Amino acid sequence: MHETLTHPTPPSRSSAAATVIATLAGIAMLWWGQRFLIPLAAGLMLAMLVMPLAVRLQAWLRSPVAATVLTLALVMGTLAGGAMVFGGQLVRVAERAPEMISMAAQQLAARDPGADSLLTRARDALQELDRAADRAMAAKPLLRPGRRAGVNAASGAASAAAPNNSITTGATEALRETAVTGSSVLLGFAGTLGIIFFIAFFVLIGGKPLTARFLGLWSDDPAAHERAQRAVQECARQIRIYAAVLLVTNTVIGVAVWAVFSIADLPDAAGWGVTAAVLHVVPYLGMALLTGLGAAETYLVHETLGAALGMAAVLVALSTLIGTLVTAWLQGRAAKMNSAAVFIGLVFWGALWGVWGLFLGPALVVMLKVVAEHSRAGLRLAKLMEG
Repeated sequence: MHETLTHPTPPSRSSAAATVIATLAGIAMLWWGQRFLIPLAAGLMLAMLVMPLAVRLQAWLRSPVAATVLTLALVMGTLAGGAMVFGGQLVRVAERAPEMISMAAQQLAARDPGADSLLTRARDALQELDRAADRAMAAKPLLRPGRRAGVNAASGAASAAAPNNSITTGATEALRETAVTGSSVLLGFAGTLGIIFFIAFFVLIGGKPLTARFLGLWSDDPAAHERAQRAVQECARQIRIYAAVLLVTNTVIGVAVWAVFSIADLPDAAGWGVTAAVLHVVPYLGMALLTGLGAAETYLVHETLGAALGMAAVLVALSTLIGTLVTAWLQGRAAKMNSAAVFIGLVFWGALWGVWGLFLGPALVVMLKVVAEHSRAGLRLAKLMEG
């Protein structure tokens, strides 16, 4: 009597290829539909975050609309306050930018022109490049007289009509283009923010009936319905945990920047601390902007390039230690995820959705893990992301 041995069937190559193609198609859809998906995701997260406050206010005011309006008004007021503090510091540095340029020009003019500095070597290299270009142009074959005269006349007219490409002209054009681009970016951000608040408003107005109808779309199986309900509740809880982690780390960043600016004897150290806490809402990019502003403020006060570079180095160290390592560790501990998964997810969403991806990325990674934990097909992914 022979025994029949059964071997596990290896996964077919076609199924693996289909999985890869489906994943790439999903990523492409996320990128293509970001103008719709970003406000939708942010609005749903905002609704999950403020829902406990809205429920308490509804019990007090006896009106869902009034409670929702008051809740979102509090959020908008908080955002407006932070934006005013940040805008004040930004305007302050911008107003003193001409003074900073004048100081830099004076320090550059005071240097010994005969010293073998970096600027001197760069100037000599550029002059040598110009001479080499002139020799190469002189070696070109001459054109016919009539044609050469026409070319010379055209080039002379073009030279006469060409604008003066000085540093001042270039800087003015760059400032004008920056102002136009910045205005369009601010208008787009304001429009997206308005859509986010409208989505949160209608989700909060719908309340539990809307959530029940949403969960009913998935399956008629009571077990699957219960798993989906637990996943939604856990997602809401993780969003609040993420907001708490963000509040703690931003407060620590703000206090640390306030202390550093006070030690450096810079004006309005408390205002700079609040600005740091506001900018750290956007990981990496916010602290990069703070580093530039802090270095500029230090240069304006102490009038030395070394002090500005030292302040930039301190701010980079703070953002790396607190803004990256501590935030990833706290988020990983709170969501029971490994820090590598949080960081890689943040990089992925930042590359996909830009600034909005950096802001929403940590919460989206945690929500992905929660959904994977409550679905049979995603258990392996959830195990991979566990801390």
